[in-house]
Order: sequence, then structure tokens, then C-alpha cells
Amino acid sequence: MSNKLNIWNQTQEWEGDCIKTRRGKNLRLRRLNFLRLKKSDYILDLGCGDGLNIKILMKKGVKRIVGVDISRQLLLEAKKINPKAKFYLASAEKLPFNNDKFDIVLVDSVFHHFMRYTKSLKEIKRVLKPGGRLCFIEPHNSIFRTLYDYYSISPLAKYTPFFKERGPAYLSEIKFMKHWLATEEKLFAQLKSLGYIEKFKKKDLLSIIGIYQKP
Repeated sequence: MSNKLNIWNQTQEWEGDCIKTRRGKNLRLRRLNFLRLKKSDYILDLGCGDGLNIKILMKKGVKRIVGVDISRQLLLEAKKINPKAKFYLASAEKLPFNNDKFDIVLVDSVFHHFMRYTKSLKEIKRVLKPGGRLCFIEPHNSIFRTLYDYYSISPLAKYTPFFKERGPAYLSEIKFMKHWLATEEKLFAQLKSLGYIEKFKKKDLLSIIGIYQKP
């Protein structure tokens, strides 16, 4: 990931912690269900990370899905659990695909690692077919999120198994998270300015789920 896209860079420590602490299978499945994905969709999982979303979707019957990530380590993990899937090492600002290729671009907990969104949103729009959809899941700025993040790095966290693991991961991305939560609405403003059409938006205690269509 270029310094222009992510001025703090990612670290091997963050990548390792990501594998340990990203949402479990059941929670991911529930959240993916909100995105109304179909078995016939051709899906790009942008920022596919450990590949668990791809495994879930393939098990649900999705036949055509590829993964992209900027991390070699995470792509290796993704390939382990999805040996038949195709993966690409690439930046969201320069995707290695032709125009109008995908029905869906899935972005799960990736935008909040960016310092800017315009180039990646333009690339997503380019590779989406007309009428294709950008589906994303990101942290949401709420009181509960503030408490959740605060507890993750509190002294009490070490006595709670999940938070004991999440603490180091959160600390390694805390600058990203604070920046995202302070500027969350900028993503939606840029989606509108680029002509995306809002089809669905849901906010819960921790996250926001959105579906935006390419005209």
C-alpha cells in the first residue's frame, strides 16, 4: 500500500494480529447476508485479508470470486483456506482488471485504513459492470464503538480472551481508526460526487453496512 494511500503503512505485527482477531465465521456470515449477494454474481473481494469471506461465499454457492490484497502474508493465509480461488497482490488504487468486469466489489473493513478514497472509489467504479454494486462493511462512529475501543486497550482487557488479542491489533491501527471515525462521512460524500447510487445503508452499534450501485 503506497504511502500516499496509507501514510502510516501496515506492519507485520498488524497483519498477524488481524488473522487472530478479525470477526469469526458466524458474525461474518450474518453481516454478509445483509449484502444480498447472489450465487451468480461475479465478486471481487477487495482487501480480502485472511480469505474467510471468500470461503463463506464459496460454501454458499458463489462460483466466481477473486481476492485482492496489498499484504503478501494475508494472501498466503487466504490461499491456504481457498486453494482453488484466484488472488492478486495489488493496491485498491490500481486494480489489475479490465473495465466493467464485476457484478459486486466487496470491501470488508478496508476503507478505514485509507487516508483518501477518491482513487480507490474510481477504480472500483471502473471495474464494476453498469448496475454493479459496491458492498462494504466498516466501523461506525458511535458511543458503543468508543467504549469498545477504549476497553480493548484498558488494563482489564488482558483478563478477557477476545480483547486480550484485539488490544495489540487495535493499537497497531489506532491512527487509522481515529482518522476514519472522525471523517466517516467523507466517504459517503465522495460516493455521491462520483455518481454512485445509494441502495442500502444500515448502522448498528459498531459498524455501518452499505450498498452503492454504479449507474
